[in-house]
Amino acid sequence: MTRPLSAEEAIAAHAQRGNLRVGAGQLLWLETEPATGNNRLLRYGDDGVQALTPPEVSVRSQVNGYGGGAFCILGECVYFVDGTDQQIQMLNLADDSQRPLTHQTGVRFGALVADPVRGRILAVCEHLDEGYGVGQTLVSVDAATGESMQLAGDYRGRVNLGCATLSADGHGLAWVEWTLPAMPWEQTRLRRAVLDEAGAVSATEECPTPAPAAIQQPLFIGDQLYALSDHAGWWLPYWVDHYGRWIVQSLDQVDYANAPWQLDERHYAWLGDGCWVRVRYDQGWASLVLTDEAGRVTRRLADEYTDFRSLQVMDGKIYVIARRSESLDSVLQIEPDSGIYRVLAGGETTPACQRMPPPEPFDFSARDNQTVHGYLYRPAGEESPSPPVIVRVHGGPTSAAYAVFDPQVAFWTSNGFAVADVNYRGSTGYGRVFRMSLKGQWGQSDWEDICDAVTHLAGQTLVDGRRAFVMGRSAGGFTVLNALIHSDVFLAGASLFGVSDPESLRHMTHRFESGYLDWLLGNPDTHLETWQQRTPLFWADRITCPVIFFQGEQDAVVVPEQTDSMAHVLECGGVPVKVVRFPDEGHGFRRAENQARVLRETLQFFRECLPVA
Repeated sequence: MTRPLSAEEAIAAHAQRGNLRVGAGQLLWLETEPATGNNRLLRYGDDGVQALTPPEVSVRSQVNGYGGGAFCILGECVYFVDGTDQQIQMLNLADDSQRPLTHQTGVRFGALVADPVRGRILAVCEHLDEGYGVGQTLVSVDAATGESMQLAGDYRGRVNLGCATLSADGHGLAWVEWTLPAMPWEQTRLRRAVLDEAGAVSATEECPTPAPAAIQQPLFIGDQLYALSDHAGWWLPYWVDHYGRWIVQSLDQVDYANAPWQLDERHYAWLGDGCWVRVRYDQGWASLVLTDEAGRVTRRLADEYTDFRSLQVMDGKIYVIARRSESLDSVLQIEPDSGIYRVLAGGETTPACQRMPPPEPFDFSARDNQTVHGYLYRPAGEESPSPPVIVRVHGGPTSAAYAVFDPQVAFWTSNGFAVADVNYRGSTGYGRVFRMSLKGQWGQSDWEDICDAVTHLAGQTLVDGRRAFVMGRSAGGFTVLNALIHSDVFLAGASLFGVSDPESLRHMTHRFESGYLDWLLGNPDTHLETWQQRTPLFWADRITCPVIFFQGEQDAVVVPEQTDSMAHVLECGGVPVKVVRFPDEGHGFRRAENQARVLRETLQFFRECLPVA
């Protein structure tokens, strides 16, 4: 019998890659250091992969709390956001010299875009008051002097700004913006502007969609503007002509993007000669395809992979971060004509990768007949055809579970548990209607869906429904607690920095999500009863099974008081509770030793809850 993975073995060497960018013949990306969780800036060249920043420096933007666009390439220099002070640094690739570019207090930068016509950087600048975001502006920063110019937005106000795009001649500018409390996957606006010779905005216009939409990823090809919009029900590609008309480039009922939690995603690129390369999510499963101008798929690329991020084109070749279940993130170079690709970096096969079972897509009809999807991972060599199961609830809740390598899955399945990742309603990858169906239903439909998933899988004898556990992070922790309150499906639960008191969180969380709870639960002034019914802290006395909590003490999104209050009420009620705190972590655990401890503590906790055979 194969020895189970230890928590340390599962997490070891798990480097994640993202924010791939090309420019001036350079190919760069960010890569996490497993031990510290820091993002290092890496470059691929003739001599292979080279680290451009030391391990102690983290390249990370904190705009909106989730960042994105932490660096850009301009000539021989890279400009990046220092994760400590949130200021822009300049790194000269020719002589390795480095210096601070900006020295502004009370701000943080993100969504960096190079303006080679004027030798400057465009960025989203988030303005702070006592550490709390109070407004956002789109600014230009002179690459030599660091002097800035405001192009859009307000120092204080409710408007949020997305990543900008420039026309080839530098005279066209476009960006997405939205007004709080809306979120960027709910309703946004596309704005187009004309820049004068000095680079200031001389005229601006909105490009309204035929119906309410979440617009994302605007992109100029020459002077032609393109964007993704879901006003027809799916995130589809459009050409936005000079009259502001939206001309669709595909009629497929699939999403050509996922939820824009970060500012720098790119799911499509222009290859020339009437050819595009795009990422498409069909029932949550991603593929990389070539399409013509009419949206017809002409070739599928890198079929071995199941998710793609940071799509780029340089010198007629495609570059992308590709993910799958058998290996770590890979940086791919793809020849579009032949489809031949090679792995430039990453793609390692760790011991945990070797133990990762294949994802098995499943779907079922929830109690209201809504079709819900998920992925099942089963332990190999299990004597019993129905192993115990851990249902994992992704965060967001407007996020998704993807069929890619996850060291936690490898750990759990090697230790005899099946894992079910459920894309409950509200998840991304299934169209606008499904994503928006969680409006006003959070704390009800989500926990019902994960409970119904257990019923379905147990009915197919794929798992043992009598030995089911549930764990979730952030918004997923809220779903975990409500599932334990309203059902007896699970033997125990694990909440990782989960929401327990939405009303308290509403007054304490950061600016980006300050109105999100009202969308999920309804305005508390008119839906007070709904808030009370779905607040786990108020109904903690209904939880009778053990619960383990994990909390970062630096968390500014779901503050530590959320965990402390819930754990205290449960302890007073005699429920077995364990709280594990990490003084050096925020919203999400980045350090390998802390990630391993979460797995180790949860395994012991769940095993103690299993019925004696």
